[in-house]
Amino acid sequence: MESIDTLIQDRHLQMLKAALPYLETSRQRTMAMMVKFMELQRTMALFEAPGNNLRMCSEDETQEDAPLQMLNAIREYCTEKEQEMIDNMMTFVQMFSTYGTLFT
Repeated sequence: MESIDTLIQDRHLQMLKAALPYLETSRQRTMAMMVKFMELQRTMALFEAPGNNLRMCSEDETQEDAPLQMLNAIREYCTEKEQEMIDNMMTFVQMFSTYGTLFT
């Protein structure tokens, strides 16, 4: 799965971001705002384009799998305690799904 960052950023924006700490303090704010504005423009263009690329790799999977896939994607950015909570939620969703399958 591609994150939105990989779709809106390129090496030029990364270069500008890397240069920020080396600019005069008075220029850092302006440059940072410019970079964020460029990212916003690209984000808006992404969603205006027909058939934008912000999709799950496995779109053919059922909608029932989407919550687990989303939790798994979010888990990577969580603290240990938050990961534990997400693991518990995923276990609960899987148990609920299994229960529904058995008794329908």
